[in-house]
This record gives sequence, C-alpha cells and structure tokens, in this order.
Amino acid sequence: MRSGRGIAVAAFGCAILTHHDARAQDATLHGVFTGSIGVTDNVTSAAEPPAGPGPEADGLATASPGLIFTYTTPRTAQTLSYTFSTSLFFRHAEASSYSNVAAWTGRFVTSPRTSLTLGASGSQGQLNTFQLEQTPGTTTLQGNAGGTTNFVQGSFNEGFSFQPSPVWSLGQAATFAIYNPLRDRPQRTYSAANTLTAQRAFRHDAASLALSVGYTHFDNVDTDPTTAVTYASRDQLVSTLVASWQHDLGRRFSSQLDVGGVVATDLKDGAGSLARPAGLAALRYTHERGEAAELAYAYSATPNVFLQQIQLSHMLTLRAAVPVHAAWHLSVEGSAGAQLAQPLEPNAEGDLDTGPTTIAVLTDVALLWSPVIVIPDFALALRYQHGNQRTEGRTVEIEGRTEKLPDTRVVRNTLLLSVSGAFPRQMAPGSRILMTQPFGSAGPSGTPRREPTPSEPLEGEAPASAGAGDAAR
Repeated sequence: MRSGRGIAVAAFGCAILTHHDARAQDATLHGVFTGSIGVTDNVTSAAEPPAGPGPEADGLATASPGLIFTYTTPRTAQTLSYTFSTSLFFRHAEASSYSNVAAWTGRFVTSPRTSLTLGASGSQGQLNTFQLEQTPGTTTLQGNAGGTTNFVQGSFNEGFSFQPSPVWSLGQAATFAIYNPLRDRPQRTYSAANTLTAQRAFRHDAASLALSVGYTHFDNVDTDPTTAVTYASRDQLVSTLVASWQHDLGRRFSSQLDVGGVVATDLKDGAGSLARPAGLAALRYTHERGEAAELAYAYSATPNVFLQQIQLSHMLTLRAAVPVHAAWHLSVEGSAGAQLAQPLEPNAEGDLDTGPTTIAVLTDVALLWSPVIVIPDFALALRYQHGNQRTEGRTVEIEGRTEKLPDTRVVRNTLLLSVSGAFPRQMAPGSRILMTQPFGSAGPSGTPRREPTPSEPLEGEAPASAGAGDAAR
C-alpha cells in the first residue's frame, strides 16, 4: 500500500510541474485529489441479526489522489486516467482497504460521416468502501452482498457511429466486462453486449430505436444457501428492444420517454424464456456551467455482478448538482433513489421465473463550498450517505420441512467532511451527475439537437450520433 501511495503522490507532483509543456503539444495533465474524515455506523456493511452479526461503528479517513491526461488532435481525442484510493478505519484495521482505478477512452473521426470510440478500464477494491469512492451525484444504486470482499474488475467497450444525412444517425456499441471477487470459491461474472441504434433528429425532438442483446455467465452460483456444495454455473441472455422519443422543453430542459420490451432466456438449465415490458421516463435539466438534474423512472433487466443475478428492476432516481447561494459559493449535489429488484432464476418446476425481492434505498448528498476565485477547483464538502437494503428470505426444504430463511437487511449511515482539488483548473466544467442509462451504452440518452445540421460535418469534426458519446463510458 505504501508503494502505491508514493507513486500516486509523485505523479500528482509531476502533473503540477509539467502541465505547461504538455499544453503546448495539445495535451493536458491534471492532478486531482480528494481526502476526507468521518464516521460510519456499519464498518463492514454487515447484515443485521439474525441473518448477520450486526453492524459496528468506527471512524475512518480516506485519501484519493489521481491523474487525468488528455491528448487531442483535429481528428482524435484521448483520455487516460489513474486514481489511487485508500480508506483507513481507526478501530477495525482489518476493514481498511485501498483501490486502484485506471481507464482509457479514445474518440477517432474516421471520415466526415463516421467516428469510432474505444475504451478500457480496470479497477481493484473492496465492497464495503465501493460506494464511498464515488461522488455523490454518481453513486451506484444497486444491491450488493455486503461484507469486506476484495474484488478486481475490468471492461472494454467499442462504439461506431455513421451519419448518412444531417438528420439521420446510426450507431453500434459493444461491451465486455469481467468481475472477479477474490475469495476461495470466486463467483466470477462475465458479460458481453452489443447494441444497434438508429436516430432521427427534428427541430426540437429526436426519435430513436435501440436493439440490445447481452450475454452473462455466472460462475459458482450458490443455488441452495442451506448446504455447502450446491454451486453451479448459469448462462443467461437478455434481449431488449426500445423505441425512444426525446423532446426539448426549452433551452435547458428536456424529456425522454422509452417504451419497449425485454426477453430473458436461461441458456444452460433449459428453463425457457421470460418476456417483460421495458421503459424509461425522464425529465432532465442541463446548464452550460455544468449544473444538471434528472428525475427518472426505469424498468429494465440488467446484470448485478455483486449478487450474481440478472434482475428485473423498478428504479426511481433523482440526481442533481445545483447552486444554493452563488454569493457564498455554496452548491449541493447528490443522489436519492429506490430500487425494487427480482432475480431471474429457475423455479421449483424448472421454469424461468423471478426470485426473492431485494429493495434498496440510497441517499447520498453533499453540501459544497467552492471559492474557485481563490484556489482553482478547490471545494470543501459535508457529505451524508444512507443505504438501506433488504432481501427477502428464500423458502427452502430442510429435512422434509418447508422453512423460510430470515430476511437479510443491511443498513449503513456515513458522515464525511471532505476536501478536494484539481490543478490546473479545468476550464470546461462537465456534468457532475450520472444520467440514467438502462438500455445499453449506445441506447438513446441525453438532450437531442435542437436544429438539424444543414450541411455535412467539417473535416476533423465528429458527426453527431445516437450512441457515440455514451459508448466510451
């Protein structure tokens, strides 16, 4: 851990010393840092009795230095980033963890009408600190197994866009990801997906159609928690077809309505298929200064690598990053949401059905003070995070008797005082919240163009596309 900290600190210093020379070569190097101190009432995200040992409170400190390197030419744009994070608990040293996250994205204009995006990322960390390492506006609302399990994961994505006319665009995107928890019997997850999109832009609207097919393989699924030798692999296929309509509601507001269906198929156990509707309704606000907000509801089928399940889920989320008092340099950013999810698995008759329900609630909000005139991109934040997850107990056969296992409930509250900064100042602010993306990385999202471009893109200029911007995420 000490060697990792030294590398990160040295790299941060290098960013400060070399950014002027890099900028002269169409390249920039930014150093970023976040540190915090706080308390939590559940160090290891342990389940409450009788399903678990119960929570224990502790104080913690975190540090997260990183580097962001960007290189641009008239036809390319590339970003390479690395972040080292450590979380230290004062009384429970065994729960302390560190993580490394590295990512690369590249966008290439291959012709006046086409563009290619590529991306790769890898990370290593620990489940009990997973959500604390994300910013409040991007925190993942997803059930997890809790505990202090270490894991590694990696992903690769590719996207291609083609604009045959000023108002039509076609997109394709593929992703591959692997998640590997580091335990004696690793419950690895492999997933691959491909998405095709077609979009028609109007003056204030955009209509699109997205077809996504995703394959997921789960290793060592525990099919019976009452015994020790009931591990099996599972292969499932999820196909989604969604029609989308996006509409401008003025200069900064937009709406989106998606309607479609999803078909899930169990490939290994021969449990057949299950069809369900799929949809999204969202209201969004965006501002040139980086302020943004979104209220969204989605019903979709997505893999949950932490629970080794493909879940049918209802999800309602509110994300925002907006100013509170401009004169005092105060702003607020955060996420609030609820998810009701059911796994797709074979039932007692061998047919594909839904399993025990998991309900997850998350609130993650921060009040920021950012006197950017004095110190570029410097901010103090008071952050509060509340998570509450309850998974319904399974009904099992024990010695000829039918019994219901207890529900598993994990509750965690965390309060942090953080300081963050970046050098040199990032003059072009980006969105500090994560917009809803339920139907694949190339699915319809974001604000449509208000005016179809009357002419072809300029040489070196990237054409607009339904999925090009999201494929690199």
